Amino acid sequence: MNKNGMFLSFSLFLGLFSCNSEKTCKYKPAPIFEAGLPHVLQYNFEKQGHQSLESLLLDTQVMLEISQDVCEQTRQEYRFTVPGNFSQFADSLWLKEATRQLVFLSSFSRKQAPLKAWADMIESRRADMRLGEDREVEKGVFVRVDRVVSPEQSTLILIFSQQ
Repeated sequence: MNKNGMFLSFSLFLGLFSCNSEKTCKYKPAPIFEAGLPHVLQYNFEKQGHQSLESLLLDTQVMLEISQDVCEQTRQEYRFTVPGNFSQFADSLWLKEATRQLVFLSSFSRKQAPLKAWADMIESRRADMRLGEDREVEKGVFVRVDRVVSPEQSTLILIFSQQ
């Protein structure tokens, strides 16, 4: 995808989740996934006002939780949790895994296909990215990749925000 196409994709993707200048939100969070998709064993979507939480248990044993806030901050946070301690993995592997997970999710249906553009964007900037740091990828559009590890489980965190 060329740069203009990627920007248009980002603009459309994030534009769906923007809010007007008042506290009353113009948009409400919408589900990104749905029950019955390939690889989805369990699915749940809950929303309250301008926030939502979407949970998927994937056949790869990954628990994916997506929280959205589409008014105060236009923000989507993806949390991929797996059993096991992955604290020994280098930061670069977490960044690569972020790309890999987004490519996988983008294959579920046409509705998730735009996630591939985010994967491509992270991959193209991976050498300059650092875990836990926001990276501006377009004017006002930020991406952060992070991780939380413990002896019992490990979580890859992806945050997309528009400010």
